[in-house]
Amino acid sequence: MNLSRLLLRLALGRRLPVRSGELRIPGLTEPITVRRDAYGVPHIEAASETDAHFAHGFCQGQDRAGQLEVIWRVACGRLAEWVGPGGIGLDRMSRRIGFRRAAEKQYAVLIDEARDLLSAFAKGVSAGITLGLPQKPHEFAIVGGEPSPWNGIDVLAVLKLQSFALASNWDVELARLRILLSDGPDALRALDPVSLSAQAVEPNGIPVSAFDRLVSDLTTLQEFLPFAGGGSNNWVIAGSRTASGKPLLASDPHLGPSSPPPWYLAHIRCPQWDACGAGLAGTPSFAIGHNGFAAWGVTAGLTDNSDLFIEQISADGHTAREADGTFQPCQVVREVIRVKGAEDLIEAVVITPRGPVLSPLIAGIPFALSLKAVWLEPLPLEGFLAAVRTKSFDDFRRSFAAWPALPLNLVYADVNGSTGWQLIGQLPRRAGGHGLLPRPAFHSESGWPEMVPFEEMPYLADFPNGYFATANANPVPDSFTPWLGADYCDPYRVRTITEALAARDTGWTADDCLALQRDLRSIPWEEIRDSVLSLSPSDPAAQEAIQLLQSWDGRIGSESPAACVFELFTSQMCERVTRAKAPKTWLTAMGETGLGSSGHSLFSARRVGHLVPLIREQPPGWFASWPEEMERVLGDVVRNLRKTVGPGPAYWAWGHLRQLRIEHPLFKNHRQLGPAFNLGPIPCGGDSNTISQASVRPAEPTALAANIATLRTVFDLADLTKSRFILCGGQSGNPLSEHHADQLPLWRIGETIAIPWHQVDVIRSASHTLRLLPAG
Repeated sequence: MNLSRLLLRLALGRRLPVRSGELRIPGLTEPITVRRDAYGVPHIEAASETDAHFAHGFCQGQDRAGQLEVIWRVACGRLAEWVGPGGIGLDRMSRRIGFRRAAEKQYAVLIDEARDLLSAFAKGVSAGITLGLPQKPHEFAIVGGEPSPWNGIDVLAVLKLQSFALASNWDVELARLRILLSDGPDALRALDPVSLSAQAVEPNGIPVSAFDRLVSDLTTLQEFLPFAGGGSNNWVIAGSRTASGKPLLASDPHLGPSSPPPWYLAHIRCPQWDACGAGLAGTPSFAIGHNGFAAWGVTAGLTDNSDLFIEQISADGHTAREADGTFQPCQVVREVIRVKGAEDLIEAVVITPRGPVLSPLIAGIPFALSLKAVWLEPLPLEGFLAAVRTKSFDDFRRSFAAWPALPLNLVYADVNGSTGWQLIGQLPRRAGGHGLLPRPAFHSESGWPEMVPFEEMPYLADFPNGYFATANANPVPDSFTPWLGADYCDPYRVRTITEALAARDTGWTADDCLALQRDLRSIPWEEIRDSVLSLSPSDPAAQEAIQLLQSWDGRIGSESPAACVFELFTSQMCERVTRAKAPKTWLTAMGETGLGSSGHSLFSARRVGHLVPLIREQPPGWFASWPEEMERVLGDVVRNLRKTVGPGPAYWAWGHLRQLRIEHPLFKNHRQLGPAFNLGPIPCGGDSNTISQASVRPAEPTALAANIATLRTVFDLADLTKSRFILCGGQSGNPLSEHHADQLPLWRIGETIAIPWHQVDVIRSASHTLRLLPAG
């Protein structure tokens, strides 16, 4: 225990949840049993599906009260009333987007069963935080206040927040517009990874400053999200290629490293179904898991389910211009933002026929940006609430016909040997354009006439070659219709996975999948290796770089100095390439003024993929000489390492220069509290394009890794009782709990835990047993 945790314990005590004995719970009609195993994973037995979701929420409330409070307040735009003026910018943005306003409308159109399950989960969260904890959690003891009560609408609002944070491209739309307006269409064509052609929006005379406040507010919003980031791997191997003769399924979602993790593990048994796995904290059911018959996993689908529109709004802000030239009424919502220790603020939110206006009106500029997103629409939702009951791939995939939320690649396998993939997340069919840039709302071909029918969404069953993988790249050919989007991650991770799977016809095991999840092979290096090693620099520092790279195995290992030189070389080359074509907005092109995690967009993750063919082809119009430019960069990298890190390669290990810190959403930067609630820093290998992802931003390559495998899972359908799980951290958000970080040492070395499945094993492995009983 470090000194900060010791002082925290002395000052406030451990504040552990009630894990044994009995608790009387108002509103329960039947008893519920919660057994916790050696890693604090709850095993829930309930007499009904509704009680099962209640108990799931109850356990999350006990273990993740501080994390859930932050999520709730971000989704509702009520952080400032808890933490003070520091939350104002976030609250303003959350209120403008309107996660909870949209949730209220959607809740009304859900079927009764869905409303009942969401409501039960929410009631469980509230009961777990209050009745399941003898004392308020540490976050409340420090910040003050009382835990917020949850209801079913709040759960939907959290899902909308997740959909915003993980799977939209409108931050990239805005980045494109900024480059277009300041550096022109030639810069955009040269630097956009999807290589836009003549379909760019005309500048319309809008100054870049009109968007600066929007960027600032959205960057603030991202800072508090425990699931910020996005990217993942999953794959299925058919039984014909495995040692067991049954399919293997692997899924490792990549999100921002947070303490506690964004994922929560559980095992739930009720008369309707029996399932275990992981779900995002604050949500019911399992995004990754199995039900004894089938297993499933997810990656971010990154399809384009949202658009920005340039609006022409009347001077009073009450009407917006339509395609026919008329002005239609806007809704104006008066949002009152409470601020701890300060006066209330009033935020007037304008909502056009497209959606909420995100950019505040600026004097003299008759334009604003509105957001239209599928996840803000009042549409029915089923998805994972029904998937736990599945008994076939077709049954499973059709559970997601109603899924107006974050796009996902679902992979599936079952004990009968069936395998499958389904892309989910409802998508608009656009009247015109492709959603790559903000479109004038008053254009004759703007708008979404309808949604793409579920029957037209891509899927595969029983893969012909015996395996299938996704890793946030485009999963279909460019010629596929309907249009799904263009803002995907580079294909390096999925290429590495599929090449590994193709290289072995038989004998795959769960251990092999776990090893592949930690693979550090760099395809970008393989593709530029000959171009770099063919250089003949006269600069001794550049010569030293070449010598290191010549003997390198091409793996982004934590202890590798050559990997360090490669990462810094590619980062500096990315900067020089973007500066060459976009001198005014090169940081935007690098992804640094976007709206994603920590203030960067997907452009950040795609710069290396854009750079690699340039280095190989060395086209004119970028530098006077490509070889001389690369030699200068290699020399600069070595000289800078000597100056700032150490005199030679023995000091330049990549994972020690760029590290991983697992951070608490509230206290991560607090001088005294940060060390008590954070984990690390620890050395970390990998980069944005290795299977074992640890993201690198080209503009700041040695910054703490912002995107990692926060969970790893592998399922062998020959014996689902031996399914593998591991969190980057632990089940508990309490820094004084034995389960706060007990899985982290295993995560670091690639080990896993099992979640007991059969009832006899659940009982035998129970460390604590708690009975929830009806009150009175």
